[in-house]
Amino acid sequence: MFKPKGLLKVISVIMIIFGVLGALGVLLIYFMSPQMTEMGMDSLVEGMWTPLSIVTTVVSTISLIMAGVFGVSGKSMRMAVFFGGIYTLFELYGIISAIITSIFNYAHIFTILIIALYWWGIYQSKES
Repeated sequence: MFKPKGLLKVISVIMIIFGVLGALGVLLIYFMSPQMTEMGMDSLVEGMWTPLSIVTTVVSTISLIMAGVFGVSGKSMRMAVFFGGIYTLFELYGIISAIITSIFNYAHIFTILIIALYWWGIYQSKES
């Protein structure tokens, strides 16, 4: 058990909210794919649903929610760091690939800010 400070609690709640919204978005896109194919957007659907993109999206969303849950609850610092690390790695992969493909935008800056604040909150909350 560790005692999460205010910053970690706030950022963790934000992470849980965005994780749940992300999961709902993925499900929405999944169920809309047949309609998008019927509308002639085959190449968009094929590019969006590669096995790598599906795995990275699902793992990133689950790790985002779990990092938030462990960050708020304060039950296990090790699990908060573990899931936070997985989320950070997948987001860094996404940001680097966005930079390479020239689609880096302001949402990525927000993601970097959330990750930095989460790790700062973990650092503040560690037991002395």
